[in-house]
Amino acid sequence: MADRKTGTQAHADRRTAGAAIACYFYGGATSQTQLIVAGLCMQFCAFGMWSALYAYTPELYPTHVRATGTGFASAVGRIGSLIGPSLIGFILPAAGQAGVFALGAGAFVLAALVVLTLGEETKGRTLESISH
Repeated sequence: MADRKTGTQAHADRRTAGAAIACYFYGGATSQTQLIVAGLCMQFCAFGMWSALYAYTPELYPTHVRATGTGFASAVGRIGSLIGPSLIGFILPAAGQAGVFALGAGAFVLAALVVLTLGEETKGRTLESISH
């Protein structure tokens, strides 16, 4: 659930940044305990991030193009899902497991920066006022 004081955009940014940090530590874990703690934190933040982004993104589009805009955003994400595993094939031999998770952390940082710089807070606003 989004934070009642700051809204969905800030919630998405915090969770995305948290996922980036946890992903970085997950990739560098040297013990089973570190792996479990970082993995739990990463999943907690990632699930919160996705739930916030799936609620937040449709609010940004005008009503008459909301489904198209959300579908386009989803398609761009799926393109990233195709490119990511291909990049891992190059990064793993060169940078190891830590490099792979640094790539994931970098993707989370990029997502947080995009929402922070291009997004707008929707808390307390009508859909009509957001889309203008």
